[in-house]
Amino acid sequence: MTEKSEMTYEEAQRLLRPEHLSPCYLVDGAERFFIDKILSWFLERGVDPALRDFNYNRFDGEKVGPAEILLVANSFPMAGPGRLIVVDNADKIVDLKDALLSYLNSPLKSTTVVFVAQKPDMRTKLFLNLKKQATLIHCHSLYESEIPIFIRREAEQYGIHLSEDAVLYLKEHLGKNPVLIHRELEKLSLHSGKEVGQVISLDTVEQVISGEREHTIFELLDCVCEKNLEKGLCLLSHMLSQGDPPLKVLSMFMWQFRIMALAKEALLSMPESDAGKKVPIPPYRLTAFFKRLRVWKSDEIREAFDLFREVDLQLKGSYLADAIVLERLILKLCGSIAD
Repeated sequence: MTEKSEMTYEEAQRLLRPEHLSPCYLVDGAERFFIDKILSWFLERGVDPALRDFNYNRFDGEKVGPAEILLVANSFPMAGPGRLIVVDNADKIVDLKDALLSYLNSPLKSTTVVFVAQKPDMRTKLFLNLKKQATLIHCHSLYESEIPIFIRREAEQYGIHLSEDAVLYLKEHLGKNPVLIHRELEKLSLHSGKEVGQVISLDTVEQVISGEREHTIFELLDCVCEKNLEKGLCLLSHMLSQGDPPLKVLSMFMWQFRIMALAKEALLSMPESDAGKKVPIPPYRLTAFFKRLRVWKSDEIREAFDLFREVDLQLKGSYLADAIVLERLILKLCGSIAD
């Protein structure tokens, strides 16, 4: 496979080859974890470890000018086949000289310069030139649909195999934070012992990660759906202290109740086993989901949406503290809406 002029992080992992490095790269995107992984790849495979002191330089664009970068970029490598330069915060480079732009048009082939900017302004001279002359690697945050794929791929790198329920559980409880996912997969790898052919089950995953993970929105939703007021208020307090945005909490309540309404409608014409196929709930959660659903009447679910609209307005423009607004929401939900 040959290197493309523009790649995602996943494509870069497959296509980058140390023997065919481009003279210039621009690595951008919101996910710093992926950026650091790409930079580690360049360092480990793009420079002879014995010659890194001579052939590897890392600059901060906020602290150095183009002249310093060019001085090194135009220098031939010491003994080894190539030189690697990483320029962090490339969007912070000031006093941009035409000489740097000229270098991008005719770079030294033995030098690879990797410019890094999480949010580059592609309208500026530097990035307009990089877009034309450099290989672009985009490190965006994971999309929801990409999380299970990422978990499976990273698990394979640790030499472990996860059951489908285990993958969904990790996705639900760790979200799209690749740092957390890596940390928990490392723990699972140590716990499993990497036995050949072993598939790590949901029970094992729950046992290994439940002791250290943060409280999640799904725990809060479960408590409210069970009408467990005391635990629900406690979890809300923990979540807000962890920095969960109040409007995100509300949106997840709306999402949960839409699913409940969909399930109630489905149950009018089919058994739970078929209704479970109509709702976006992981299979391992369906039994508990329907158990909680039985304590809710259809009228209560419909009335909840009126309450959500009221709370949305309060969060966006009320004098009341967000915590108080959400506490009142939980009080009303656990009391089946009645004031």
